[in-house]
Amino acid sequence: MRALLGGTFNPPHFGHLKPALHAISVLNIEKLGLMPCKIAPHKPVFIDEKHRVNMVKLACEFDERLYPELIELALPSPSYTINTLKALHKSTDERIYFLIGADSLYNLTKWFEWNALLDYCHLVVMRRDGETFTPPDDIARWVTENKAKNVNELHTSSVGRVLLVNTPLHPISSTQLRALITDSDSIDTAAKWLPEPVATYINTHHLYKS
Repeated sequence: MRALLGGTFNPPHFGHLKPALHAISVLNIEKLGLMPCKIAPHKPVFIDEKHRVNMVKLACEFDERLYPELIELALPSPSYTINTLKALHKSTDERIYFLIGADSLYNLTKWFEWNALLDYCHLVVMRRDGETFTPPDDIARWVTENKAKNVNELHTSSVGRVLLVNTPLHPISSTQLRALITDSDSIDTAAKWLPEPVATYINTHHLYKS
């Protein structure tokens, strides 16, 4: 079984790591791959791809269950999640559990070939404790049609199910962290949201500074 969490990880922080680690505990999965995605050339990223990769590797030191999964960066463009899942599906016989946040689920219809995602994985949606779950009507119907009743239902089928998992709330985003680092004289203000090696790396390389 292979659990994956994709993202720009610009930078990776506890708002990514802790809910996802909680989710794989619920799933009874031993490993979680942090999978940095490609970023379109027109999208501001502030830093080189190598820094994102290095930070992901350092973030994996936070918990022994974490490992870097860099397959998407090696795939040809355009970079779509469906293409990454197809490549993973071809490369392994393991079940793939693809983790996304509820906010990503709400925008799923904007993803390329979104309705084919379940052909290659199980989708695990991380709902934040205390937040109201209100997906758009078309997504709500799709979830209802494909929803797993429990974890065992995922473990006994190869692909095709959606599981909703409640996870702890960590109210921070990469955008907010970048702003904190840019506007502060030191990394200290943002450091509580970051694994220590990641905070040290950002500080050493002066990332996100104007």
